[in-house]
Amino acid sequence: MIELIAVLIIVGLLAAVALPRFADLSDSAEAAVVASVAAGLSAGAEQYRAFWLVQGSPGDGSTGREDLTVGDFSVRYRNGYVVNVNDNSGVPAGTPNRGSANTRIFHLFLAVPPGPIITRNSDETGWVMLANGDCAAVTRPRCWEYRVNGAREARITYASGEDGRIIVD
Repeated sequence: MIELIAVLIIVGLLAAVALPRFADLSDSAEAAVVASVAAGLSAGAEQYRAFWLVQGSPGDGSTGREDLTVGDFSVRYRNGYVVNVNDNSGVPAGTPNRGSANTRIFHLFLAVPPGPIITRNSDETGWVMLANGDCAAVTRPRCWEYRVNGAREARITYASGEDGRIIVD
């Protein structure tokens, strides 16, 4: 009986020490989701920048728009950085806000779009496309927000009018 009580006390102490470590994993997982999408967006943006360079850097040094055909659809560049996708090619049907430039660039840069994509007023967990005024303060921003149960977890902004960097805040 004494051995059983001793084992129960030891198991209880181990559970008390180990349980808090496992309880904090959801925060780490949410941060990892945002970090992986930001990394994917950065890689995608660099890939399209490389395509622009291979095409001879049309419009280099200019703020004028330059449309290049990538695959089967038209991508609009401004001084070498993607600012818009001129049609809905490659954007999954039924995606909220699927006609917006934000959504189209989001899907253009990511080989596999993250899920789920939710509407702005949803209390679900997922990605929301934002209006430019809700983005980080950069020139011609395109941004997306990751929400957990409707609350903002993080925002990712693509500085399409500047240097094409990805900002996570």
